Amino acid sequence: MVGILALQGGFARHAAVFSSLGEPVREVRTDTDLEGCDRLVLPGGESTVLTRLLMESGWEPGAPAQGSTLYRAIADFARTEAVMGTCAGLIMLSQTCSDDRVVPFSVLPVTIRRNAYGRQTESFVEPIHLAPKIAGGDQSLFPATFIRAPRIEKTGLGVAILAEADGHGLREPVLVAYKRLLGLTFHPELNPEDTRIHRFFLDL
Repeated sequence: MVGILALQGGFARHAAVFSSLGEPVREVRTDTDLEGCDRLVLPGGESTVLTRLLMESGWEPGAPAQGSTLYRAIADFARTEAVMGTCAGLIMLSQTCSDDRVVPFSVLPVTIRRNAYGRQTESFVEPIHLAPKIAGGDQSLFPATFIRAPRIEKTGLGVAILAEADGHGLREPVLVAYKRLLGLTFHPELNPEDTRIHRFFLDL
């Protein structure tokens, strides 16, 4: 069963894609909701808001992390199970984020910069090539939708780059994998007619 963090952001779109593939889905709002899930999706949304929702009441940016039981449960889950983070979800998975309002789970060895591509009005779609291990026999371009997208500024040892995009004139990674973790700077759920990435995640 796929758990989808449903505190905020685009969880419903992800749920619809998995349902179309015949995969059972559970919305995750508490640590007990994770029980019985063998994989988890951290959807796009607002990483600073997600952080506040996942911290104990009274936490302030810059203070030592005071993770809720759900925050700790997700961090533990991500160390052993398959997790996909899209946009804000990628930020939450990252090892390092430049914004101290975000307390990431520090399980995916990448350095992230939030909102690196500009504001909401500067969102764009760029067709990208997916690595053969994702695309399989379908080598068509994937229409990747970038909305206030983060930038992967650095990848650590063991991180595989599975897709790149031109962004603002720079060829840079937009889809990475590490062990059973998948991180995307874009929103694959906004192109539900192309399920290759979601199917790859189910096969991890």
